Amino acid sequence: MFLLILTGCTHNQAKHVNANTSAINIYPQYMSNIQLCDTLYYGRRSNQTQAAIGAEFNRRGLSKSWCQRETNKLYMIHAYEYLSKKLDSKSNNQGSPVVLPAN
Repeated sequence: MFLLILTGCTHNQAKHVNANTSAINIYPQYMSNIQLCDTLYYGRRSNQTQAAIGAEFNRRGLSKSWCQRETNKLYMIHAYEYLSKKLDSKSNNQGSPVVLPAN
């Protein structure tokens, strides 16, 4: 039931009920874009320095407006976008037949 309710929430709303609030203890290169935003702008704890997190944030070309837009999307929309990308990549892979040389 909790997971069903959570899909109708945004990332920011989930943080208000203490979901996604644990410390992030991985290198910035392995953090997701949302984790970078959380540690840099929204006060999520990490064992990495702000300088290292900021450098990775800039390397990926992220911005604060991107962070605000993504953290206010519903989880359901994130799931839809993820699944539609997967389906598109499957259809693109099946589209070109392989031509074998004649014997």
